[in-house]
This record gives sequence, structure tokens and C-alpha cells, in this order.
Amino acid sequence: MKMCRLCEEMKELWKEQQLLAEFGKELRFIQMADSMDTIPFMLQTAKHSAPFNAIINGYSTPYFRLEKIDEGSCFAQLSLLQPVNLKGHPALTDQDLYALKKTPHRILVKLCSFSAINPVPHELVSRPLPIIESKT
Repeated sequence: MKMCRLCEEMKELWKEQQLLAEFGKELRFIQMADSMDTIPFMLQTAKHSAPFNAIINGYSTPYFRLEKIDEGSCFAQLSLLQPVNLKGHPALTDQDLYALKKTPHRILVKLCSFSAINPVPHELVSRPLPIIESKT
């Protein structure tokens, strides 16, 4: 069975994500951020199309994390990353996006059903919200 191109790309993403997760574990004096084990990405179903979206608690998200990949069947288990705004509420537009919050929600997808993967900066994952002090 010939593997689709996106399956090959996701295998590479998986390898890099595993390297990130292991990086710095042996260090005693430097603590690495929790987000270092995640390479967030979006999936496209066709060239120049809007990203694939999944629903979390009534809100839509195009952001995912690769949890597992079955190289033989090109199926992948993805966890959904919830986009949040500066106040920690679900971001409703790309312009409102401040951070990506990990969730326990998972989906199973056939990778060959998608045409492209678009990585997103990993610094967005678990990004701390700014502390806004009241003026009163």
C-alpha cells in the first residue's frame, strides 16, 4: 500500500514532537515549558481551502496536536487545541487568538483525506495570559 504524502509529513512531525518532549528532561537546574511537547498545526482538505475544523464545547477549532499515528493505515489520533483570547475565553476569530489551550478531546482522522498541514508557532501552546491590573 502506497502511503500518502501527508502521512509522510505527519511521521516527520511526530519524530520532531518526540524530540521536543525529551529535550531538557535530564536538566536539573533549567525547567522547560509544558508546551515544549507540542507542535500545533492546522489541516487543509483541499488546496486553498479553509482549514479543517472540529468542535469543542460548542466552539470551533482548526488547531490540533498529534497524539498517535498508525503508519500502516495512515490514521492519526489528534487532540484538539482550543484557541483562547487575551481574557482566556474562546477566540472566535483569528485576530482574537492569543494562546492555544490543550484539551482532553480527541478525534481520529484518515490523513490521506487532507491535502496539507500548516504548522503554527509552538509558543502559542499554554501561553500564560497577561495579568491585567484594575485601575480602581
